[in-house]
Amino acid sequence: MIQSPITPLRETLANTMRRVNNFTVIFDMDGVIVDSERVYQEIERGMYDEIGIPVSKEDHASFMGTAERSMWKILSDKYGIDRPVNDLVLEERERFIARLEAPVSIPLMKGLITLLKDLKSEQIPCLIASSSSSEIIAKVIEINKLGVYFKGFVSGDDVTESKPSPEIFLKAASLEGTEPSKCLVLEDSVNGIRAARAAGMPVIALRDSDSDQHSLMEATMIIDSLSEVSSEKFRKIIAEP
Repeated sequence: MIQSPITPLRETLANTMRRVNNFTVIFDMDGVIVDSERVYQEIERGMYDEIGIPVSKEDHASFMGTAERSMWKILSDKYGIDRPVNDLVLEERERFIARLEAPVSIPLMKGLITLLKDLKSEQIPCLIASSSSSEIIAKVIEINKLGVYFKGFVSGDDVTESKPSPEIFLKAASLEGTEPSKCLVLEDSVNGIRAARAAGMPVIALRDSDSDQHSLMEATMIIDSLSEVSSEKFRKIIAEP
């Protein structure tokens, strides 16, 4: 049987593409995939008021990027909240899911779909590493039909230490068998940035109007919109020593 000369050419191109794209992009979810940080803030501040604990704006901001369970454990110990931490976590999750399923749902971040389509067309694997629960991550993926873009996720339920521990990003890297230095992280919180740095990964910080410019300075790059980045820009960052 005579083999078409096109076949080995295709195989060569595919192998070249795999060598060029030997990196993985890891997305945080809240504030990077969905514009949900303000929703969480509203829910949490409402719960603080109902419980009667005086959490300052600064203390509240310090929990950004960490798992709900870690936050409620710290607050429970500090203020002596007379409700089980697990109950508080479940209540917050229920309130957030209700917002997700509302007729006017939580919007995706500007530029996300264009970026995901670009990465998919270039065969660059994408993962999610979020402190949110696996239930909430799965719900966000389902509602927004994002399953075609992501190969998997690691949630706050899957790790023992919350960000700024690097555990969640190292576990995500292991899903694809990618070396940490070949993983590029997209984050929006100082805890997430520090977690990525501790994992040995370059990290792009997505800034919003509430971001503290100084707190993002540890990132490899700071952007105002996902529209500013692309697979080509990611390649250049990964290629830098």
